[in-house]
Amino acid sequence: MERRVRLVVGLLLVGALLALSVPLALALGDRRTAALAVERDRQLSVLAELAAREGDVAAAVARYHEVYDEDVLVTDATGRVLAGAGALDTGEAEVAEAVRVGLVGQPTPALERVLPWTRDQPLRSAVAFEDGDVAALALLRVDTRAAAGDVARGWGWVLLVGVALLLAALALARWLSRWAVRPVHSLESAAHDLAQGGRGGGAVLASGPPELRGLVDEFNRMVEVVQRSLDDQRRLVADASHQLRNPLAAVRLRADSLGAHLHDSGARTHAGLTSELERLERLLDQLLRLARAQESGTSGVAGARAPQTLAPLAQVLAERVEAWAPAAAAAEQSVVVVEPVPDLEVARDDLEQVLDVVLDNAVRHAGAGAGVCLRADAPAAVAGGAAGGVAGRQVVVEVDDDGPGLGEGEWSRAAERFWRGSDDPHGSGLGLSIARELLRGAGGDLSVGPGPRGGVLVRVSLPVAGDGP
Repeated sequence: MERRVRLVVGLLLVGALLALSVPLALALGDRRTAALAVERDRQLSVLAELAAREGDVAAAVARYHEVYDEDVLVTDATGRVLAGAGALDTGEAEVAEAVRVGLVGQPTPALERVLPWTRDQPLRSAVAFEDGDVAALALLRVDTRAAAGDVARGWGWVLLVGVALLLAALALARWLSRWAVRPVHSLESAAHDLAQGGRGGGAVLASGPPELRGLVDEFNRMVEVVQRSLDDQRRLVADASHQLRNPLAAVRLRADSLGAHLHDSGARTHAGLTSELERLERLLDQLLRLARAQESGTSGVAGARAPQTLAPLAQVLAERVEAWAPAAAAAEQSVVVVEPVPDLEVARDDLEQVLDVVLDNAVRHAGAGAGVCLRADAPAAVAGGAAGGVAGRQVVVEVDDDGPGLGEGEWSRAAERFWRGSDDPHGSGLGLSIARELLRGAGGDLSVGPGPRGGVLVRVSLPVAGDGP
């Protein structure tokens, strides 16, 4: 909008200046042309009057030619040349015609408007009368070069003043447009921050035109309401998880105590009950972790994340592979890191939590005999962030396996909350959601798609230490 306002204002200013400067420039040309005509007519009249009274005007003609460097010719009433200076010759058709027209008393045509590029030398004449009859004629070839130079200088001043006024007006228009749309930019920044899970960048200052101040006030109130609702939602999830753990633990203890008193026919039901209680416990733990991840993500967007412990990327990957090696061996799988690994430092805590979730999914779902590979890269620049708001150098870690992968239509839902694959009846469906919230809060992201070996490929991006938000 700001650019369009400047464009429209600029076009209007250019049109207004042209509407003023073009007539002014033409008026300067007309004024200088009129002054030139009046001056030459006066001088010609003096020469003609002198010739009519005294007859000898040679000295005056020579002096005029010396001063103005213009060709002059003076004749009597019969067309006989009395004096001349320059190249005017009655033998020329143009000169002879001008003498004839002047001696019959016809007025000299008006000079054409002198412009900066005018180089014409028109003939101009004046006559002196005696007893009502033409007594003498003075003919002059007018040199318009000096007048054209004056017009050019006048046009130059018009152009200079016009450009100065245009620049000043454009600068004023730019300032006014910025002042007018400043609240809009503030609203855009706050809305972008809020969309990423932040707190709307704080209250937007109600500056700018009065028409926008009401909108800014309403937006600030809306941000407060939305943020309060989000905080209440996160607090509800966290509090519910905490509050449900105690009664669930009591139910679990009672179920365990019943195990020794059950009849054989109820053992299967008891085992199913115990399994569901364990699943509920895992679900509550995951909900609590999700609430904490969302809070961490909000702090990251708002720039209030706690300092992270940094560690070499190769070290973090090696430690995670070592930690998951027993579980992979129990599932008859292998977990390896593909060399080389970029020599960079990353936030240890974030990457460890994310890799634990991703490796847990890989080990549980890839199947016996599968191989899990970890690859790392550091592209020069990645337009990253959960909402495309973070740009900078990022570490990209890919975890892929050669397992069966996911079914058709399941790839887009793999990171949704509470979604579980058809082969995962006991999972909570929150692991990848938690990992993605952590990454987005740190300025990275997580995506799930088919891998090059037919299994699942999880792509994790995280800012390089010092380049993140």
